[in-house]
Amino acid sequence: MTNEELDLFLEGNSQIEWAQDDEGVFYFRHSAFDGEHEKVKVTPKAFASLTPQKLEHILTGGRNIDHITRVTGYFSRVSGWNKGKRGELVERQRVVVS
Repeated sequence: MTNEELDLFLEGNSQIEWAQDDEGVFYFRHSAFDGEHEKVKVTPKAFASLTPQKLEHILTGGRNIDHITRVTGYFSRVSGWNKGKRGELVERQRVVVS
């Protein structure tokens, strides 16, 4: 990965925090999934062979799941809903038609 690719990746992923030490080692943390003291260490050699897709997979570890629901025939991502709408989803009654 180049520094330009890293910049583009970080622009599109605002929840990823990072730092670099004097030896060029990168430390990454995904604020939605990792604790305050959890970090991923990437050495300069490993960084050179890394792709943005690999880095995202390492940081999320498959935890970036988006819940989708169907309302009146349309699919909608729940992550975009406000607190009230999510509350309505929890209270919604489900009916099985046979």
